[in-house]
Amino acid sequence: MPNGTTQGPASAALFTWTDPAEQAVYLRTVETCLAGPRIQQKLESRSTVTADAVRAAMATEASVTRATAPCMETYTVYRAAADRLRSDRDALHQAKTDLGFDLRSVVAGTFCVLMLAWIIVAHHLFGNAILPALATSAGGGIVGGAAFIWLASSEQSKTYAKSHFTLVFGPLRLAVRTLRARLESKRWEGDLRQNGTEPVVDLVIQALLGDDPHSVLLPDNFDGLRVTQAQGYLVPSGAALDLKRKLSILEGGTIAVCGPRGAGKTTLLENALSDDDFTVRAHVPAAYTPPDFLLSLFVRVCEQFIAREGFGVPEFTRISGFVRGLRRLRTSFRRLRRVAFFGVPAAALVVLGSFATAQSLWHRYNGGVRSSVDSALRWTTTLAEEIWQGDDLGAGLLITLAGLFVWALQFSTRWRRRLRALPRNVCLVASYVLLFGITVSLPGDADLRRHAQALNDQSLFVMGSLLLLTAPLGLWVTAYVKSDIRIGSHRISTRWITTPAALCCLAGCGTLLRSNADVTAMFLDRENPARLLGLMAAVLLLYVSGLRAKAPEPDLVTECRDQLYQLKTVQSTSAAVNPSVTQLITLGSAHTSGLSTIPSNFPELVEDFRTLLTRIAAHVHGQGHRTVISLDELDRLGSDAQALEFLREIKGILGVPHVYYLISVAEDVGAAFVRRGLPHRDATDSSLDDIVHVQPCTLGESTAIMDLRAPGLTPPYVLLAHALSGGIPRDLIRYGRGIMEMRERTSSVELTEISRRLVLEELSDTLAGFRTLLGKQQWSPDNAGVLTSYRELMLQLRSTCACHADALTQALERFSAESASGTSTPSALPEGATHLIHEASVYTYYALTLVQIFSSPTFDQRRADAAARGPAGDPQCLADTRLELAVSPYSARSLITEVRQAWSLRPVTTSALAPSTTIPAPRLRPCPVHQPT
Repeated sequence: MPNGTTQGPASAALFTWTDPAEQAVYLRTVETCLAGPRIQQKLESRSTVTADAVRAAMATEASVTRATAPCMETYTVYRAAADRLRSDRDALHQAKTDLGFDLRSVVAGTFCVLMLAWIIVAHHLFGNAILPALATSAGGGIVGGAAFIWLASSEQSKTYAKSHFTLVFGPLRLAVRTLRARLESKRWEGDLRQNGTEPVVDLVIQALLGDDPHSVLLPDNFDGLRVTQAQGYLVPSGAALDLKRKLSILEGGTIAVCGPRGAGKTTLLENALSDDDFTVRAHVPAAYTPPDFLLSLFVRVCEQFIAREGFGVPEFTRISGFVRGLRRLRTSFRRLRRVAFFGVPAAALVVLGSFATAQSLWHRYNGGVRSSVDSALRWTTTLAEEIWQGDDLGAGLLITLAGLFVWALQFSTRWRRRLRALPRNVCLVASYVLLFGITVSLPGDADLRRHAQALNDQSLFVMGSLLLLTAPLGLWVTAYVKSDIRIGSHRISTRWITTPAALCCLAGCGTLLRSNADVTAMFLDRENPARLLGLMAAVLLLYVSGLRAKAPEPDLVTECRDQLYQLKTVQSTSAAVNPSVTQLITLGSAHTSGLSTIPSNFPELVEDFRTLLTRIAAHVHGQGHRTVISLDELDRLGSDAQALEFLREIKGILGVPHVYYLISVAEDVGAAFVRRGLPHRDATDSSLDDIVHVQPCTLGESTAIMDLRAPGLTPPYVLLAHALSGGIPRDLIRYGRGIMEMRERTSSVELTEISRRLVLEELSDTLAGFRTLLGKQQWSPDNAGVLTSYRELMLQLRSTCACHADALTQALERFSAESASGTSTPSALPEGATHLIHEASVYTYYALTLVQIFSSPTFDQRRADAAARGPAGDPQCLADTRLELAVSPYSARSLITEVRQAWSLRPVTTSALAPSTTIPAPRLRPCPVHQPT
């Protein structure tokens, strides 16, 4: 629609405002949306998209109806609250109009006031007495009933009394209704802004953009394109699900993950496992020797298993023991300094405050405790003497059996664990006994009960104290919920207001409690110091009961530590014996021997690694987890022959029970595995158990990736990045960054300009690479014109003004058509140059196709027309064509021709060009109309 108005369903009734306040709320949400950064970047993107145009479109009845439709539930609640508020205001106004006085209404009002006063006085006079309260209530009810019967006998008196009642209690009710209406208004406004106005504003802007609204580059943000690997931008793929299924089916084995470079093999390996699995990741070096690689993997397995079990990995440093001791001493001193800075003053204050209480308790209970201990010692000594002398045979028999039982306890793991936990349990029970005794002593104290009963009669004081005590909690919760508030044009932190108010409430509560004699007496009770000392002792015992002795190091961790010493150090031992007898004649001899370890050879290293890894895997499997060794970047070795040779050499460490090997390989290695059983056999046939193919992304998967990394990126730009990358995730993200960079460089948001500049710049870089490779060939004066044509085309690509588009298209057509039938150069080309020339020509043909597809107007319509013409017009076919370039330029050329026909573009062949068509000369001076940016 030209004016950007959105239309709702034809059968829907148009929304009308009930009062101006509702319309003000709606307009306020529109202004809030227009002030948002996401909408701000869309304004002025085209000449028709202005803030005034959006306001005018949003003011139409159709836009209002569409915006308010999703929010009818909150609007209904708000409307009901507003109607009740208006009804109360009308009732209060009517009460002011009907206000009057007569004898009956004055008597009824006076009686109500007297009854309220009598209830307050009776509570203080009779207290909790029930009978007087019932008697006074019954009398008041009889008198009040008679008064109201007398009042009801006159209609005018009833009207006056009703107006009096409304004027007294109406303002309070009106305040509550006003607050409720404001809260419901804010709720409806938030719902309207989020679910109604904002989506409709987007639709209005899309309508104002006119033709091809998705061709305008207006993403919400592109923070996800700034990082290459991040956990927050993972998109589920079929390869990830396939790998998880294979891991769940296999009980250990070797799985290869193959795919083109940049397809996400490393990301797949890093995120296919859970955090509880024991995972060791290793990167295969480009140049390696099998012993060195296995040694590095062996060390990494040992170190990570030690760390996984919660023990420290040994450090093999060359600093002296003296320096290490100084470092430990410095660390201990820092820790002691921090503890002493707070601990010494705290201990001094605690000792000073509780010394008198502790001394009093010592004098009170010292005699009884000492006599009990002395009695127990005498009884024990007497019993031991009787058993020793044989006077008590039964006790001796029991003591003997107890000794045998203690000896047998060493073979019971459960009893050893219980004996180790006995001191902690004793401290825990003692702390509970102390806490229970302190709690029981509170209601058992007669003085505390008396003062508590006195406070029970002071209800006003108790309610005031509780209010002042709980008010800070409400203030702090308010500050947590609402972090800042607006005062005029300034926004200040809520804590600056709530914190002083909360401190004032606490100070007022303390002052109020201090002024009450009963509270002061309860706080200064003579038993409180003993209770506080018991509470500190209970807390200390609880802390001691929570201490745990360091667990002994398991045998498997010890073996890993021993392996690390053997793998990373050279150990030597020497011994010397010097016997001598010195008398008148001296006889002596000296013997010295030494032992030194030697590095294990490769077979021994393989055997030790398999043995230790088998034990580790069994231990991890017993815990319900998996042991996984990930070997990444195997495709960096160069050729497929080197990768297969690597698999043959490390085959000895594969096949460990309960161990999963995940190996990242190139496509050719995966192809060798799927050909297993055919006449040609290689290392993959016996080394790999299964394989997972990581395919390039489809257009839907690329769209999901870009939606996550660059929300708001429209489909044409996603298709452009998908076509240039061929669906390879790494290149997809790179071209996404290129699109954003091109927007900054060109200061344009139109697809026609951004796509043209991006594709031509990528073509220029690619042709520069081809020219470098061709420069390594042996050329002659007769065929050097090939290099000249590359140079002239690259000069053409440097000119980016729109006036040069036709000349550039002509140059690209000529260059891409030359290799369709060989080459225009009559002389023979150097060996190896023909294939490179044909690859460059086909890639130029592909780039020309992308330029003509994306840089022309009405992209959406042309895309729909192309898709209707057959499979070659499917947008996914653009990415498939890019992938076909990596297979063969000859098959890719025919596919590009089919794509061009589907998009109504003329195929480029030598016969289709004019006979005099040549690559135009490059523009040497800047265009007077379009200066280069």
